[in-house]
Amino acid sequence: MLRIENMRGIDLSIFDFDYDMQWFALMLTADGEVLGRFGGRDADTPGKYQSLPGLRHSLEAARARFKSMKSPGASIRKPMRAEEYPAAERLRANACIHCHHVYEFRRAALQEAGTWSLDEVWVYPEPANLGLTLDPERGNRVLAVQAGSPAGKLGIKAKDLLQRVDATPIASVADFQYALHQAPKKGQLLISWQSGTSESKAPVVLPDNWRKTDLSWRWSLKSMSPSPGIIGDDLDADGRKSLGLKPGELGYRHMNFLTPSGRHAGLQANDVIVGIDDKSLSMTARQFEAHIRLNYRVGQEITLNVMRGKDRVKLKLKLPE
Repeated sequence: MLRIENMRGIDLSIFDFDYDMQWFALMLTADGEVLGRFGGRDADTPGKYQSLPGLRHSLEAARARFKSMKSPGASIRKPMRAEEYPAAERLRANACIHCHHVYEFRRAALQEAGTWSLDEVWVYPEPANLGLTLDPERGNRVLAVQAGSPAGKLGIKAKDLLQRVDATPIASVADFQYALHQAPKKGQLLISWQSGTSESKAPVVLPDNWRKTDLSWRWSLKSMSPSPGIIGDDLDADGRKSLGLKPGELGYRHMNFLTPSGRHAGLQANDVIVGIDDKSLSMTARQFEAHIRLNYRVGQEITLNVMRGKDRVKLKLKLPE
């Protein structure tokens, strides 16, 4: 067993996983072949799929795969380390490279090469993106299928067992997410599953924008420009009630500290942002910050719709890097 807390010196061609995870496990052969993955989360629950029964199932599946390998050995791959990215030079030579830095370094490299696009942020899609709810106790077991979803159209049902997505065998949610991560933006995936004693295999058609989901929890997103230029959090229940905000409606309370851009816009402590450009928004404070980064550009001017006490105020904010 090897525990990694610093990505410096780690071969990314082997340790290829979702680098925004707080905890993740890879099952490897001595030659670096991946036998299985374990971990994963949704936007609101960091440990959603981290159960001991789920880990046991994943380990047993990895062991079975190892035993079935005809000639265990490493495939030919080009080693790559996080410190080889030019952006790594921003850190001190002996500084820890955190997992999320890998995404940030990659983004900087692609931007420098002129090949980066916003699509790069939609990594490791969730099972729900295809309409599946999987069991944390056994990550390849289907708990529920959304009616009319891509998975539902294939005929996959609750209690079915996922076996393979394209070339990836499935024993955990992390295996499934890895397979989705490798999938194209458009096209299809071949899914194999077991229902009772019968086995089925069929291509699932990937709808437009199928990879998109709530990214606001991702730490690597916090370094992406533009910055919101403000610092705040969700308004508490009493505050929301006093302003008459509807359930789910944005109530972003600005804190005491003002950034230069926030001060220039005229923001004040305890101002409550409820919308942009006269449009109300249904999201949390965390989602609002991600919304700015995903939908606007550096230097763009937006109008913040603000509640200052009982008064409604419009403030012009120029988005910084």
